[in-house]
Amino acid sequence: MIVPKRLEQALARIRGDGTVGPSAEPGGGMAKLQDRVAVVTGGARGIGRSIALGMAREGAVVVAVDIDTSGTDDLTAEADEAASTIVLRQADVADGDAMKAIIDEAVGTFGRLDVLVNNAAAMEPWVMRTDVNVETTPVETWDRAYAVNIRGPFLAAKYAVPHMLKTTGAGNVINISTPAGFNGDVAGVAYSTSKAALHGLTRSIATSHGRLGVRSNCIAPGLILTEAALQNMSPEQRQARRRHRLVRRPGWPGDVAALAVFLASDDSGYITGQTIIMDGGISSVHQPWYAESAVTHPDMVEANFGEDLGEA
Repeated sequence: MIVPKRLEQALARIRGDGTVGPSAEPGGGMAKLQDRVAVVTGGARGIGRSIALGMAREGAVVVAVDIDTSGTDDLTAEADEAASTIVLRQADVADGDAMKAIIDEAVGTFGRLDVLVNNAAAMEPWVMRTDVNVETTPVETWDRAYAVNIRGPFLAAKYAVPHMLKTTGAGNVINISTPAGFNGDVAGVAYSTSKAALHGLTRSIATSHGRLGVRSNCIAPGLILTEAALQNMSPEQRQARRRHRLVRRPGWPGDVAALAVFLASDDSGYITGQTIIMDGGISSVHQPWYAESAVTHPDMVEANFGEDLGEA
């Protein structure tokens, strides 16, 4: 749990009834999310953990929600060492009552809500193992993926947005998706289609609540080398993605966190309704032979119009 003194200081800053001064960036400037309150789902591990820490280091008070908070005491400890504030709460985002209670608690404790990050995804081993294609995927797998990946964000936004408008007159919803939401594949039918629906939810919130002061954007990371990815992916699987990547290095959780902080800050005040792909260029439109180093680029082959090459 959070260190009581840190919570007391955060409350004093946000409510303006204490003598604690504003947090500052290392360089002496004001933090980008100073004294804002954010709820981050799936916030105990991986990308969500990095987002929670990134926002906390930029001055936000963060409520990190996760279905499994065991073994994550170091998250709040790391935040406290950086003079930041993170509160951990346990819940399944598909449980609307639980999410409403956590969001209401955050507003009741801190007096406001500024940012919602919908990062949680249905990553249980049984879901990932059985989510294949339209013919073989069990209905139970489909329902679980949709319950977490799209119903969860819908419910969280449903309960969070009214608090944002009431307490600050503005707000920011950031959804975390995947490039698979744009592309078909031979596996992951429930995952990819539910994430495609998340893109639609992003645009819908941006459209319906934009003129009320709420911005809504989506980040679609490709392969990000979280601890789980490093443990579960073979060198061959990582190499296959590397061949299609247009930048030299892999993606790290901090890359996503930096973009999430930017989207949550006033620096991105003219950006809404967007889904930003972050995959090192893998999903960009590049020629198929780019990844096949053994294949010569066709423009480098001398033309021979006397030979029938068949279909291109």
